[in-house]
Amino acid sequence: MINWLASYPKSGNTWMRMLLASYFDETDHELDINKLAMTNGIASARMRFDEILGIDSTHLTDEEIKSLLPLVFEQIVQPGGAPQWIKVHDAQARTPTGQWLFPPSASGKAIYLIRNPLDVAVSRAFHDGHEDMAVAAAMLCNPHAAVGGNGKPQLRQFMGDWSHHVSSWIDQPAIPVLVVRYEDMLDDAARELTRVIAFACPDTPIDPARIAKAVADTAFDRLQAKEDQDGFKETTPKQKRFFRSGKAGGWAQHLSPEQAARIIACHRVMMRRFGYIEPSRDSAGHAGEAARRTC
Repeated sequence: MINWLASYPKSGNTWMRMLLASYFDETDHELDINKLAMTNGIASARMRFDEILGIDSTHLTDEEIKSLLPLVFEQIVQPGGAPQWIKVHDAQARTPTGQWLFPPSASGKAIYLIRNPLDVAVSRAFHDGHEDMAVAAAMLCNPHAAVGGNGKPQLRQFMGDWSHHVSSWIDQPAIPVLVVRYEDMLDDAARELTRVIAFACPDTPIDPARIAKAVADTAFDRLQAKEDQDGFKETTPKQKRFFRSGKAGGWAQHLSPEQAARIIACHRVMMRRFGYIEPSRDSAGHAGEAARRTC
């Protein structure tokens, strides 16, 4: 079965994959950030799609690819094989034929990594290399947002706006899902990793020593040092570095009040649901909302 590690981009997916890779590594070797053996890449990998189906996906439309993806995921699953962990940035959705894009028949559990969208916007702007916060804010509010496709190594991944993406996974009834906040990982990575393993692999005894090793292996300063020394294969040509900040609340130094207000206006309900905005009162005593600046 496949355990999905789902998230809107720049929400902590890579960190969680590294935590899992370190925890399930049967050796005591230091984590190699470019060889995450426990995780089986990203769901949108074009090469895997083409190899499994024996076709050239560049000759297909995005809708044709979407209709075939559930078959690809079902082919990945090996009868009696160990569960696989696969990264996902697509929203969960129905295909043109009515199937779930990520089919329950191939699925074990889903872990949904969520992060304050104000910080997501900043991280996305740096990830894309333009560092234009207005562009990043607009993307989070775009109901048609998508990445990949057009012959790129990754197939088209429809995300929609941030709130739609979150709801598509956490409110779907087909696959059991556990929500993990990036901010809670910052607060206590050991606790959150333990929650993930207990949820996805309930028959697996938790080893506190391995949890501690995984947390130490993936400390942010250590990941930065490894990227500086060996590079990181997921760093895009436009990025100055992949492991840039690793903090919560940095949006306050990068987003203008107007940009932050736009994101909050788009996602007020979902942000309140996960504690990213809280009630406040202005000097006249009127109720309003304030975004949390730290975890």
